[in-house]
Amino acid sequence: MPVFDMLLNSRFVDQYGAALAPSFSFVNTEAGAELDLPVSVTQASAAVQRVIAELGHTVAGVSDDQLQFAVITKKTWLSWELATGIEITETPQGSHVAIYMANMPGRPKALLDGAKNKKVAQKLGEKIRAAV
Repeated sequence: MPVFDMLLNSRFVDQYGAALAPSFSFVNTEAGAELDLPVSVTQASAAVQRVIAELGHTVAGVSDDQLQFAVITKKTWLSWELATGIEITETPQGSHVAIYMANMPGRPKALLDGAKNKKVAQKLGEKIRAAV
């Protein structure tokens, strides 16, 4: 593991990082993205699982039918983890994938987090589309 990743995932950063960062509690960090895919829900689910694994995110929970995912994105130098929900539904044309993101509870919020989270959700959606 590179030194930067070791520091980023260290107990020190988890314990004291949030206390040192400014937080704007009034900021809404919720964002989302939606995409329609011309594949079955099973194929869409497999693509979602593949992308999550490739990006190194943590799966916090999966529904029994593997069409709903609770994911925690990995921490980066520019952002804390994001609570992510992914829901796949069947459509006449294939599948619909909805991605919802927000800052993890207890983590600081920045003024532009909502816009940043929207871009992250859209990029995740494009990676899922490419994986199909």
